[in-house]
Amino acid sequence: MSKSISRRRVGCSIQREDILQPIMRRVKSIRKIKESVLDKAFSLFIRRRDGRCVFPLRDDKDFHSGNLQCSHFYGRSARSVRFDLENCDAICGRHHQFLEGRKNAEYFDWKFTQLGAERFHSLKRRYATLRRRPPTEKV
Repeated sequence: MSKSISRRRVGCSIQREDILQPIMRRVKSIRKIKESVLDKAFSLFIRRRDGRCVFPLRDDKDFHSGNLQCSHFYGRSARSVRFDLENCDAICGRHHQFLEGRKNAEYFDWKFTQLGAERFHSLKRRYATLRRRPPTEKV
């Protein structure tokens, strides 16, 4: 055993948490960076897939805003369907803002009609399924 390394802890005030917290903060920031890159790529894919605002609330060209956004029926915090193609649609900014408070009304009815009963209930089951987190996400 070398002189500089001793296996005995003599008066050591450093706790396990003091060592792990900076490491876990770094892991969290890496995870956020990876998720933000994936979110951007997925959003771009959805917007290119649909190409226009797919919500048929109004046909007025004046009502649609030009900026397409990726709308998640079940929010991004629902990790099991975060990147699910049936959960996401390209919607203009005005419709997205309009629909966010109406997920139990207009948005629900439209999504049910869009997918049909069988696919909608399948999406709902996938949403209810908990996704296991990788070890790097456990904090």
